[in-house]
Amino acid sequence: MSESILRTRHTARAFKNQEINESLIREIIADAQCAPSWCNSQPWKAYVVTGEAAKKIHESHRNNVMSNARAWTEVVPPQFEADCWTKEEWQNMRGFWKAADVSADPADGTEDKLGFMEASTWNFYAPAIVYITIPKNATMFSAYDVGAFGYGVTLAAHERGISCIPAYEFIRYPQEIRPLFNIPEDEAIFMGIGMGYAQEDVELNRIHELEVNPRAKTEDILKIVK
Repeated sequence: MSESILRTRHTARAFKNQEINESLIREIIADAQCAPSWCNSQPWKAYVVTGEAAKKIHESHRNNVMSNARAWTEVVPPQFEADCWTKEEWQNMRGFWKAADVSADPADGTEDKLGFMEASTWNFYAPAIVYITIPKNATMFSAYDVGAFGYGVTLAAHERGISCIPAYEFIRYPQEIRPLFNIPEDEAIFMGIGMGYAQEDVELNRIHELEVNPRAKTEDILKIVK
């Protein structure tokens, strides 16, 4: 089987207490800018928090979560109702929740043994967070393009030995993000990506090995007509 970078990259949720050199962050973003976009529109902007500012964001996020602060993302957030997904998609999600020992379904009776939910309240202690914005009046085509840019960030980071986690959790409270950067009002905070050097031998970083449902068989999602 191919050892493509696409197969060797995995999400990390536990990071070393080690900052990423600013020059590396710039290189990662520069590489991600090679992502294709409609008519070369490049409808993304990137805002990065690191160092002491990142630690303050972690504390602010934890306080917002623990106080049940009003969470309102600037784009439609993930939906946890089964009728929003196909049967196969829902099964994949349930498989992930089981591996991570978390769930959107209280009936599953999970206990957060891996510390997934606890870590999420601290933004997974990511040493750096990339916030990606999209124009508020953007179309679905631009959303595709911005997603390609975001994936480019994770792959460019992986090439440099840096792990990532794209997560809704990072953009759950826009009010803790906007004041840091003075983000223009015509931009919506679209996605957050945590970056850092992954801790080794930590179960939180092995969830991909524990998932009940593997990647779908290619023949189940592919049709070729000659």
